Amino acid sequence: MAKRSVVGPKGQITLPKDLREQYHLLEGEEVVLVEEREGILVRHPQGSLRGRFRGKLDLEGVEEDLRGIRAEWTLAARA
Repeated sequence: MAKRSVVGPKGQITLPKDLREQYHLLEGEEVVLVEEREGILVRHPQGSLRGRFRGKLDLEGVEEDLRGIRAEWTLAARA
């Protein structure tokens, strides 16, 4: 399904709300822009657990646990 958006004066675009919700894109969250032959693909960074699990887990404290795991993975990847 095709969606439309307008490029603003600073090169910014607004993703439609239904797509942000469907793909769990949060305000301030980093995305990756990938050049494709047909255009530009917007993706979550590979390490983005928050976006992948947002709305799927309903356990108290799980977001904090995932932040800790992500931090450990990031440190391990840099080593």
